[in-house]
Amino acid sequence: MIQTQRLRLVPVTAANAGTLWEVLQEPDLRDYQDLPNVNRAQLLRAVAARPARFAPGVVGRFEWLLHFLEGESSALGWVSLRVSDSDRSSAEIGYSVVRAYRDRGIASEAVAALVDEGFNRGRLQRIRAFCLPENHSSRAVLKRSGFETEATLPRGATVQGKPVDVMAFTLVREDWVSALRGNRQATQS
Repeated sequence: MIQTQRLRLVPVTAANAGTLWEVLQEPDLRDYQDLPNVNRAQLLRAVAARPARFAPGVVGRFEWLLHFLEGESSALGWVSLRVSDSDRSSAEIGYSVVRAYRDRGIASEAVAALVDEGFNRGRLQRIRAFCLPENHSSRAVLKRSGFETEATLPRGATVQGKPVDVMAFTLVREDWVSALRGNRQATQS
């Protein structure tokens, strides 16, 4: 589990994958993402087949459900890291917050925590993200987290069965470390 100032990021396992499935049923989550169109049993099987723990060199999809530390117990959304077999030193981050909890900084807090986890625990060298150009909220989350725009990929994804352009963002470990040092120096001054 990962904790932030306000959130608990709980790893998705076979035991709580049903909660993730319920979150993925929120209709507006599919406006900007190509989420898997699977039934509950299919998602449970997929999660059960994933690696148990995120660690350096481990390949696969790792997801965390978002919950407040105190109070509200329902899932606020999810974040994920996907490490491919072709490049174990980088990952793709994904995230979504259900409508009722948007505009509260939850995505920014969760992404920052997962970036920290990826670079520290996972020893990743690069984290990438993709979003639709018109998803201004997601673009703002990535900017706040230190991601740089890399390119726009024409027809780089499919959303709701249609090819769409996507923006690619990258955060490199060295840039993240430099930003952390700068933040520490600013708070010590």
